[in-house]
Amino acid sequence: MKIRITYLFLLLLVFSGTLSAQQFPLTTQYLYNPYALNPAMAGYFNYSEIHLDYRREWTQIDDGPKTVRLNGFGNIYKQKMWLGGEMYMDKTGVFSLFKASVSYSYILQTGDNQRLFFGVWANYFQNSISLSDMTEINPADPLLQGRSSISGSTFNAGFGIDYNWQGLNVGFAMPNAMADNSYDVTNPGSPDFKMQREFLFHASYLFYLVDNWQLQGFAVYRKTKNMPGNFEMSAMAVYMKQAWAGLLYRNTGALAVNIGGYVGYGFALNYSFEFGTGGINKGSGTTHEITLSYRFGQQNRKYFENKNGEYSRSYRRQSIYKPTPQIIDYR
Repeated sequence: MKIRITYLFLLLLVFSGTLSAQQFPLTTQYLYNPYALNPAMAGYFNYSEIHLDYRREWTQIDDGPKTVRLNGFGNIYKQKMWLGGEMYMDKTGVFSLFKASVSYSYILQTGDNQRLFFGVWANYFQNSISLSDMTEINPADPLLQGRSSISGSTFNAGFGIDYNWQGLNVGFAMPNAMADNSYDVTNPGSPDFKMQREFLFHASYLFYLVDNWQLQGFAVYRKTKNMPGNFEMSAMAVYMKQAWAGLLYRNTGALAVNIGGYVGYGFALNYSFEFGTGGINKGSGTTHEITLSYRFGQQNRKYFENKNGEYSRSYRRQSIYKPTPQIIDYR
């Protein structure tokens, strides 16, 4: 039998003086779109891109989390400067979160096959609780006062950096760098929404195995003030730089299977299926996420390759498969 969570939000509303705004929706989209993880990495493959994503979590729970996300970026100067943006709407029961952001990033060439990505961005958030959607509550409750919703909005800012050497990436970001900034709540006497500072560390490497096969390893650690850390690790096999499949583990008790590929004409499709192994994820149902992407100017089918053909070979492959001069005896 499915579980209703409306009462949970009612209890939070009544008994909590402050509601945390840090339960931002997770995504597996970054496995092939680095911008979704760290906006400083806009233009990583030197293409302008746009990504439309839908995520449905906890299918065994009525009104479980649903997220619609749109992000993308474009080049504004000589493949060095990139302008990006993101919007998403996340709805869980009576609780809704809207985000809009704009980012600027700069790519600095530091050596042969070495780059540094720098990025800054501004975020706008709006949280709201729909009182009209709550069930079995007393309309005469003084907390309601004839209102249909409680909402609040705030601004924040972030920055990030990433070092790239061929297949290696090591990065750090603060998606929300301003600490403890409260929302501007529209209704006096309502619970406060508050945002905490957030930290993000990530590392990945694209290994070359045999001809036409690569393996991408990824590790991500997130930490929000006053909340436990969140760790993810994944391994994804890539075939001919245009089709991929892999596994992801999250320490909050979730495993994900991820598949995707380049469809053609600039379009790529990615799908992930998650199931719980512990904690609140166990018994709450599965999670489905699907993303449709469009890459401007894609001419070949190698989605996991830089537009100019650079940064696509690992150091190990270059050293092992160095061509050997042939000696021909004409006697």
